[in-house]
Amino acid sequence: MSLPSFATPTLLTIDVRSRRSERRLGMLAFGGVAAATYLLSLPLVAAVLLFVTASAIVMVGLQWQGWLGGDERLTAVSWMSDGRWVLSSANRKNIPATLSAGTRVGRRWLWLRWHTGRGQRSMLLLTGDALPAEIRRLSVRLRLESVPAT
Repeated sequence: MSLPSFATPTLLTIDVRSRRSERRLGMLAFGGVAAATYLLSLPLVAAVLLFVTASAIVMVGLQWQGWLGGDERLTAVSWMSDGRWVLSSANRKNIPATLSAGTRVGRRWLWLRWHTGRGQRSMLLLTGDALPAEIRRLSVRLRLESVPAT
């Protein structure tokens, strides 16, 4: 479903620098790796090697997505009126993107996924990670706009 011509949305930019949910989930992932290693009842050397290897893989993935901070961390997302997205990172790069069909909208959360020239990016926004009015506007606009299946 698309909006009528008189209700065409304008630029929507959301400052997402203060989101904490991604870091918390990243730390929870490390806790899950530690718990899984402990529950496997492996010999000490094997458990340590498994923990270090699995933690490194989780850390690389979360760091690449910018969930643990760094230069790749997204600081703002902008939805243009023509449907394009621009993702701004901490190193002041503007990354052109298109919204993925994997995007999900909940009552108190948004799971945003984008296709970029360098692969996929994702972001979890919970209530409190951005201004409530901005999250509400984005949530309503996502529900009104159809996302093409890609």
